[in-house]
Amino acid sequence: MRLRALMALALVVLMAACGRGSEPASGPSEAVGQIQTITITAWAGGNPQTERGRISMLEKAAERLNAQLEREGAKVRVRVEGVLDASGDLARKFVLAAQAGQAPDIINSGHEDIAAWAQAGFIVPLDEYLSKYLNSTGLKDVIPNLWEAMKFRGSTWAVPQDTEARPLYFSKLLLRRLGWSEAEIAALPERIRNGQFTLYDMLRTAKEAQDRGVVQTGYGYWTRPVFGDNYWGGDFYQFYASFGGSLWEPASGRLTVDREALRKFFQFHYDAIFGYRVTARSVIGGTEWKQWHETVSRGDQVLFWNGGVWQWAEWAQCCLGGDEKGLWENVGFALIPAGEPGRSPTTLSHPLAYMVTSEKASGRRNQELAFRLIALATDPDLNSEYAIQSKHLAILRTQLDHPVYTRDRFLSATSYMVEHAFFLPNNPDYGRFDSTLGRVLMALAAGQLNVDQAVQRAIADLQSAVPGLIVR
Repeated sequence: MRLRALMALALVVLMAACGRGSEPASGPSEAVGQIQTITITAWAGGNPQTERGRISMLEKAAERLNAQLEREGAKVRVRVEGVLDASGDLARKFVLAAQAGQAPDIINSGHEDIAAWAQAGFIVPLDEYLSKYLNSTGLKDVIPNLWEAMKFRGSTWAVPQDTEARPLYFSKLLLRRLGWSEAEIAALPERIRNGQFTLYDMLRTAKEAQDRGVVQTGYGYWTRPVFGDNYWGGDFYQFYASFGGSLWEPASGRLTVDREALRKFFQFHYDAIFGYRVTARSVIGGTEWKQWHETVSRGDQVLFWNGGVWQWAEWAQCCLGGDEKGLWENVGFALIPAGEPGRSPTTLSHPLAYMVTSEKASGRRNQELAFRLIALATDPDLNSEYAIQSKHLAILRTQLDHPVYTRDRFLSATSYMVEHAFFLPNNPDYGRFDSTLGRVLMALAAGQLNVDQAVQRAIADLQSAVPGLIVR
């Protein structure tokens, strides 16, 4: 254990060294004549094939910022040194680096990290900079509800970088084999949007497909896989929300759990695995991502599954040889259906955000320059190009009619989903809430708990793990 910890710390130090250069605390790295060049370091996580834009947008913004600085007669210029980390472990690496005073100037991460990092003093509030630069940059065009996900205790701590929806995908190919007409297939997303096709309608359709030999047992509906204590970005909370569950109380910021919605959430997954038997027991916690992607992406093995909008691009590139046409022919998408009649469909939107690190975390005083870079990266041209490549949805109102964005068929077809979205809570105890509930779900999926036991265990464990939890 000690050796692994030392190796992890060494990796963080190496990342910091690659991204920081040897600048002093004030930040200048080079001086040519009287002009000083300051290196702004940035870390982001993501898929190198589709999400390199999280760094390259900052690099392009540096050119624009340098032009501004020249017009202002400033004696500084900036350059960006960025690291795109594909390990899936960026948050832990950032915390280690921040504790050592070696964090980058800019960190890109999920908005749910805001609360813990703000409390730890790793990031700075941005309200002063927003009041100074909002009206002169693309920040003024950010879709308003996204700012709510950037707030903690009355302050704004981050700028949205991308957002998404997490649809229910379905196989058009297999629905055809089940006897659905093209008109019925085309109407399914709107039926879901209107609450006319629920989660249990989905399970019954999946069971029919199995009974008629269209798909094999356990391949009617697949969740996304879960590993260890990682509840994987909150995807499963969509089903809790579909039964009317809420995660937090906005007025107080306290985390909440709704007992009846939690029961229905567990009952749905129990029914999918053990009742209808349309979800293989091995899917939750026992399926590797590579196998999962290869199985669902062709649309010829699994009838229903849930994933993210960005995976449309990943499937085309990594699994189908770049053939997006094949996806359109064989795969459809919709909101997560309502859990029962009278409820509403939903989706989770999980904005990633740029945050500016503190002097305590980075050892440097580049906060305003870092923010100006972020502000200039928040641009309809840059964000639309990134959205096309990564299949993330618009963060700016000006993107919705931008010619680059609107010519993408998939983005245009899924943009409405943000209207039905909810966000994860910005609460420092969210991580404990998340891992606690995830462990109980996996125990239920493994057959170790029934529904009543899962509800009792989840509430007891959550009350122990989460201070101030509200149980309804």
